[in-house]
Amino acid sequence: MIQRVQTLFLLITFGLIVSLFYNKLCYAPQTEPIFFTDFTPFLILTIISAVICFFTIFIFKHRILQIRMCIFNILVLLGYQAWIAYAFFTREPGVAFSISAVFPVVCAILTFTALRYIARDEAMVRSANTLRSVRRNRKK
Repeated sequence: MIQRVQTLFLLITFGLIVSLFYNKLCYAPQTEPIFFTDFTPFLILTIISAVICFFTIFIFKHRILQIRMCIFNILVLLGYQAWIAYAFFTREPGVAFSISAVFPVVCAILTFTALRYIARDEAMVRSANTLRSVRRNRKK
């Protein structure tokens, strides 16, 4: 499981998503910093994305389902990033966003990379199955 490259990409993604629970979203002047968990929709999207990513790591034997879960997670992460972008463009003057505000799009890119490796493995398994079936048919 861990020896596959896609698992490493998914683990990095999971780590970045979990770090959103502890990182600050933005800094406002004369107030305390605002965390991702202070805004309920961001908290819900973080939990959903973390659960999907964690689940995707452990279904490595079901590559088609893993691909579908990666696609769903990418959509959730892009929606999350769109919501953060909306908050960025409608912010009050003086509010500064932290670098962790771009973590969802980084996670989406890493998940897409993992998806490509998963699809490559699935194609390799299917081609090997095709070769086996051709050899079986020749022997008969």
